[in-house]
Amino acid sequence: MATITVRGRGTASAQPDEVTVGLTVEALRPSAAEAFAEATRLAEAVVALCDELGISPGARSTSRVSLAEHGEHTSDGWQHRGFRATSRLAVRLDDGERASKLVSAAAAQEARIDGPAWRVAYDNTGHAEARRRAARDARAKAEEYAEALGGRLGALVSVAEPGSGPSTPQPRTYAVHQDISGMPLEAGEHELVAEIDVTFQLEQG
Repeated sequence: MATITVRGRGTASAQPDEVTVGLTVEALRPSAAEAFAEATRLAEAVVALCDELGISPGARSTSRVSLAEHGEHTSDGWQHRGFRATSRLAVRLDDGERASKLVSAAAAQEARIDGPAWRVAYDNTGHAEARRRAARDARAKAEEYAEALGGRLGALVSVAEPGSGPSTPQPRTYAVHQDISGMPLEAGEHELVAEIDVTFQLEQG
């Protein structure tokens, strides 16, 4: 029995359900102990800021801590310049207004900010709509092929999801060293993509 295999594709738009912001603090000091102690103080200040904004501990996680010798290359070769310590806190929020306040307040503390990284939850209804459209697209394509080949679609043989989705650009990182007013964060609508591979029997017309 001849078969027809097609790939259907469907898209839908949805508002993000979550946003992640990365906050990095760093300290450069003559000794490793001094650098680490200062980075710890700055990290504690960022944690206190999250507490003030009512961000639960479960929504934030330390994603990186580092301590390394710092130096620079000069005409006389590499020169030791002390030690650099850093700490990065990743904060997840489902409230864009609160994320905006967090970014502005953290910038005022001269934390480096990366993000925002928006996420559409897996159970968002936009995903279901994209899948329905992918299935309809697959059947429509298969019917067109069958008709062009002088036949008609038969029974459904197999269905497989190859895995798809929009690519997420990597956020850039900025260090801000000035007075900061409120920074608006606009989520916009994100395109959701679903794909499906479907095989039908091809019956002779």
